[in-house]
Amino acid sequence: MKLDIDLDENICKTFRNVVIDILDCNVQKVVLKGGRNTTKSAVAVISCLIFCLKYNCSALMVVEHTNKATERLSKNVLKYMNILGIRDRFLYRKKPDRFILLDAKGRPTIHEIDITGAMDPDDIKSMTTEDGGYSYVFLEEAGNFKSKQDIDNIFSTAMRGNTGQHIFVMAYNPPFSNNNHLNVEYGDAPCGVQLGFKSNYYYKTETVELENKASFTYKVLIHHSTYLDVMYEHPDWLGGEAVIGEYELQRKSNLKAWEWDKLGKVVGTDAKVFWNIHTWTYESNKNYPEIDRGCDCSNGGPDPWAYGNWYFDRRNNDLYCLDEWIGSGDASIETVAVNIKRLNKYNMNFYIDSAVPTFRRLLNNQCLNALPAKKGRDSVIAGVMWLQSLNHIYIDPVRCPTTYKEFNNYEFEIDKENNITSILVDKDNHTIDACRYALCMKIKYMN
Repeated sequence: MKLDIDLDENICKTFRNVVIDILDCNVQKVVLKGGRNTTKSAVAVISCLIFCLKYNCSALMVVEHTNKATERLSKNVLKYMNILGIRDRFLYRKKPDRFILLDAKGRPTIHEIDITGAMDPDDIKSMTTEDGGYSYVFLEEAGNFKSKQDIDNIFSTAMRGNTGQHIFVMAYNPPFSNNNHLNVEYGDAPCGVQLGFKSNYYYKTETVELENKASFTYKVLIHHSTYLDVMYEHPDWLGGEAVIGEYELQRKSNLKAWEWDKLGKVVGTDAKVFWNIHTWTYESNKNYPEIDRGCDCSNGGPDPWAYGNWYFDRRNNDLYCLDEWIGSGDASIETVAVNIKRLNKYNMNFYIDSAVPTFRRLLNNQCLNALPAKKGRDSVIAGVMWLQSLNHIYIDPVRCPTTYKEFNNYEFEIDKENNITSILVDKDNHTIDACRYALCMKIKYMN
């Protein structure tokens, strides 16, 4: 059955190429990020409806919460079916919410659009379709999901058994924290005209090598939108002058809140722990008279090992990161020892957490000189405060990428109301812990 839908009447110009890329399967993943009230979720729903009709396939729409959230998403699907004039192409059934595609004679087909909540991403495992799998997966409010692994699990599970055209779409308002997994993965995409970039689009490609020596290109489209992209074209879609006026008042009274909430700009920088991080290029011919060495031991699983060499310039109150080694949590003690020896050529003393005497013994059995880091009351806070007091912490992002990333992204905990607390988050700070151990003899308040 032929589709006669005018995209320009139903989406803003900034999203036109997004919809074309989706419908022509030019990309495998689409990331729609930006401020509130940008119609990005509407674009994902409209694209889903047209995609399912075009390819005669099934789709899955997922929100983190159930109940009201799934009910709201179902109402939006019905709304855009009516707007597009395709309501008669679907049969709506509740509990669980799903829309069954109808054929030209109005008979139910084996294709459907399912809507579900996933407070536990494993719940998706029970979702099935008669046609073998979902070709279009839409993750609404992706920022509500706790980790990248949760999102990846939903994607891989929902796409299981699927053949033919398929695409994964997710929409979200960038979380406040720089450290959020979505901001880490997509925050550096140079897109968003209202953020100062040349375009709202950014394509991220990666060549994937297969075991049979074949390869393919995995392409991700990242798009950043704001209400300003919509305002001049369709102010009525925003709610008219009353809503736009409120936005402008917020811009004047609380610029940072406006930038985050309405532009989708990541502004959680006030939560940064270290403001003294500076990019530096390692100088191999320079003399570093006294090197401090530290290692943070893995607790197993995804928790990594982290070893680092540091030079403290006491005269200028500066700290230099000279080397790093990051090892997987399942690395053998022999592998750990080999890599420490590689960066500690003269087998000098290094410090590890005094709370792990077993690892200290195992490392020393590998002919290393591991010593317990001296720790006193509130040693973590004291160590961080000492690092904060330095004039500069110089890190080479090429030579020590993980250290550079962890020090730059380390933030105080942000509560549910987006207030910055004084609590240090015990996550993604392995190189920071290794640094504290390395310098424990110089951090007087830790003794």
